[in-house]
Amino acid sequence: MTQSSSAAGPAENITLFRAIDLIAIGTVFYGILASGLLQGPDAFPLGQNIYDEYYLAILSGHLDLPARVVQIEGHYTADGTAYLYHGVGPLLTRFLLGWFWPFQSVGLAQLSIWAWACLGTLCYHAAFVKVCAKDLAQLGSRGLSLSRLLGIAIWFSSPGFLLAANTSFYHEPIALAYATTGAFVLIWTHVGFGNWPFWRTAIPCALLAAATLHARPNIAIGLYLACSLCLFVLAVTSFRQHWLRIGLALAILGASGVGYLGLNVARFGDATQTHGSFAKTEVQYGFVYWGFEETDSERAEAFKKHGKFNIKRIPHNFTLYAFDPPMIKTYLDPVSEKFHAFTKQVLAGDLGFIKVEQPYAGIVFLWPLWIAFAFFAPSAKRATWRKMAIPMAGGLKIALLTLSYGSVTLRYRIDMWPALSLLALVGLAALVPRFSASPDKAAWKWGIGACFMVGLLMSANSAGQLRFFQVNEQTKPVWTMDQCRLLTERKGFSETDTLRICQPPRIGG
Repeated sequence: MTQSSSAAGPAENITLFRAIDLIAIGTVFYGILASGLLQGPDAFPLGQNIYDEYYLAILSGHLDLPARVVQIEGHYTADGTAYLYHGVGPLLTRFLLGWFWPFQSVGLAQLSIWAWACLGTLCYHAAFVKVCAKDLAQLGSRGLSLSRLLGIAIWFSSPGFLLAANTSFYHEPIALAYATTGAFVLIWTHVGFGNWPFWRTAIPCALLAAATLHARPNIAIGLYLACSLCLFVLAVTSFRQHWLRIGLALAILGASGVGYLGLNVARFGDATQTHGSFAKTEVQYGFVYWGFEETDSERAEAFKKHGKFNIKRIPHNFTLYAFDPPMIKTYLDPVSEKFHAFTKQVLAGDLGFIKVEQPYAGIVFLWPLWIAFAFFAPSAKRATWRKMAIPMAGGLKIALLTLSYGSVTLRYRIDMWPALSLLALVGLAALVPRFSASPDKAAWKWGIGACFMVGLLMSANSAGQLRFFQVNEQTKPVWTMDQCRLLTERKGFSETDTLRICQPPRIGG
């Protein structure tokens, strides 16, 4: 009786609420990272004010931005009008807070990325606690300690940590998608490991997929796939009971899709055109438009010949995403160079140029603990796999799209996190019961501990590397009027056109 009672105590304690102090520490530390306090005094993340300018432009009734603001990341029509190809999803925080926010003094990018990074991490924290709380409770105080270590790993060895480390405009849509996929995974965790009925996922998951479409369309495709499979199963098994729910979910998905296509029409004149081209077309990518890259550059030719997405790139890109040696010391640079040369020659010899950006860090080094958990996924119960098959299909779709793209960057690794986290959740459910069944000194337990430490150290190292992702001579916070005038003169624009194209920014102008 005493033993049973002692086991019941921790069972009540292993909840997300019991980790409130850890959550508070994580959110505060994310805030310190996002604030830039740990970066250099002259640091200014690339394009940090772009979404603020975008919000103010929309309030003024148009979608274009001054060239001095959007710079080479813009997509330009022949007359020099600049548009972003990015979606409007990151403007959610502006529409929520912008009516009183002092944009001239403080930008919203830092708060926005911080909020989405914290929300996403909190969702994943809740998901992992949901999966293992009951089994850890059987281990008494040791289970509580393991739960704490798991929480530390989630907050300091996961994508949220990397997202908060740099507040460039590249990170905002990724941060929003990280939050929406975190909520998506949490919902399905309650289906697979809780008592949520299957039908309850339809509408909230449709809302999350719809929002993601306007942040990261490549991720939204995976979520749309999962939603479609869910609705198909509901239609086949219980259409009469849930026809209204199915119709509403389809309406949400469809409305978001129509809005996305309509935005393309408004910006580029074509519903299917999502960005400018490297070639001399009606809408051209800023790098080429302003002469920073040639129309027949290696990157342009590779996209032209092999497409933006190509499954033949998957072996090459997977190898880099998984095993790329991390940037620790300069004496490891030759190792990275040889590794990249080998993968390019052996795995991407006929695929043309594939852009590989610093900082380097393979997922095996960044997130080894989650890979270790995923290793146990095949031993999970069939019922668990059956319940989690739909989100797994969505996560796999996202990962394959990312792996087939013509660029490899640290931030794109975050797009593959949903697939890894789902495998880790299923694997953790199979692993935790072994903690009480195996001897304390089992080799695999020491291995899990090593993965925990390596992940923390490598995530901290990569976050430190991201502080160098700042502006340079070509990409200052905004171009000066003289810089912009020089570029327009090279393009042959008149003085009247120059004044229109090089309008001062609304923020800090």
